[in-house]
Amino acid sequence: MINVTGLDDAAAVIADAMEQQQHLGVQSMATKAALGRDADYDAVINVSAFSGIVDYQPDELILTLRAGTPMHEVESTLASANQMLAFEVPDLHKILASQSAGTIGGVLATNASGPRRLTAGAARDYLLGFDAISGRGERFKSGGKVMKNVTGYDLSKLICGSYGTLAIFDEVTLKTLPKPETNISLLFPCDDITAAVARIAGIFASPHEPNAAAILPQAIAAKAGIDVAGAMLAIIRLEGIDVSVADRAAHLLAAHKEGVMIDTNASTTLWQKIRDVDLLEDTDGDIWKLSCAPASAPAIIATLLDRFDMQFFADWAGGLLWLAGPSGVEFGTAMRSALAANGSGHAQLIRDSGNSKAAIAPLQPLSSAHYALHKRVKAAFDPRSVLNFGRMHDGI
Repeated sequence: MINVTGLDDAAAVIADAMEQQQHLGVQSMATKAALGRDADYDAVINVSAFSGIVDYQPDELILTLRAGTPMHEVESTLASANQMLAFEVPDLHKILASQSAGTIGGVLATNASGPRRLTAGAARDYLLGFDAISGRGERFKSGGKVMKNVTGYDLSKLICGSYGTLAIFDEVTLKTLPKPETNISLLFPCDDITAAVARIAGIFASPHEPNAAAILPQAIAAKAGIDVAGAMLAIIRLEGIDVSVADRAAHLLAAHKEGVMIDTNASTTLWQKIRDVDLLEDTDGDIWKLSCAPASAPAIIATLLDRFDMQFFADWAGGLLWLAGPSGVEFGTAMRSALAANGSGHAQLIRDSGNSKAAIAPLQPLSSAHYALHKRVKAAFDPRSVLNFGRMHDGI
C-alpha cells in the first residue's frame, strides 16, 4: 500500500510505476472494490488523504471538495444548508458488505446515481470541473466552477464512470440543488409488470411532473411494509413545494382512483430502500443490475422467471432492473441473452456471492468497435496501463 497526500506524490508514484512497468490499483476506502473485474496489481496507491471540503458556496449552488471526502461528510455539509446532490447517491454498503457508503471519488468513478436519475440526470451531469492526474503522471484540469466556464472536450463525462482507469481525481467541483420542500409517493396496484410499466408511462406523459418511478412485486413490497392488492405495485414520487405537490397528487389520484398516497416520512423511507437496494439484502446468490428500455422490461423478466428462481424490482420507470438469482455463469448469460433479444442494454454483476466473476465478465462486454475505442482512450490517458488496469474490461 502506497499512501499519497496529493497529486505531486501521486505523480512520483506513477512515474516510478511506468519505469518499472507496474500496474497500480487505486483506492480510498475500498467500499466499491467488489464492483468490476478482479485485477492483479503490483501495488495499491491509497488516496484516502485526498479528503476535506475546499469551498462551499450554497448561494451559488457549488461545492468543491477533495475526492477522498467520505459521503457522510458530504451529506452533512449539504444538509447544513438544506441542499443535496440531485442525482441521489446510492449507498450499497449493505449488499456489498462494506463498512460505509464510501467517498465522493468512488461515486464519481462509478457514476453512481439513484432514483432521481430518471429526471435529474446522473452523477456525471453534476461534475462541473476537477483536478486530476493521468496515467502518464501528468496533472490536468477540466471545467470550472460554473457551467459557462466549461470549454473544450467534456472530460467530466469521460472520466466519470471510468473506474479509475484513466486518471485519479483530487479536487472536484459539483453542482448542488436545494432539497425539495416535501415529497410524497402514490402507490398503484397493477396486475403485472406490463400494466405497471404502462401505468407509469401514462403518468409521466401527464403534466404533473413525477420525478421517480419504481415497480415492486408483491413479495418485495411486503419487505417494505406495503400490503399490495395486485401482483405488482407501481410507485410514483412527487417532490416540490407543499401546495404544488398536494395539487398534483390530487389530480393524479382523481384520474387513477385505485391509487393511494403515503406521506413524506413513509415516502422518504421507501425510496431510500429502493435507492440502496435494501429490498434484496436478505437474498442469497448474486445481485445484478440491468439497464434497458422500460418497454423491454416485461419481456426480459418473463424470460428469466421461466428459467430461474429469482427476486427482482425495477427503478427508473422500468429502465433499471435489480435481480437476485443463482450464482454462476448460467444466470448472467441468460440475462445478457434476454437483453440482446429485447433491444440491447447493459447487465452488471454487483454482488458476486460465489465465484461468478471467474466465468463471466461483471461489466457488459463491449462490441469490437467499442473495445477498440476504449483501447484508444486508455492509451491517450494511460499508455503504460498503470492505473486500475483490467478493472473494467480485460486488456484495458
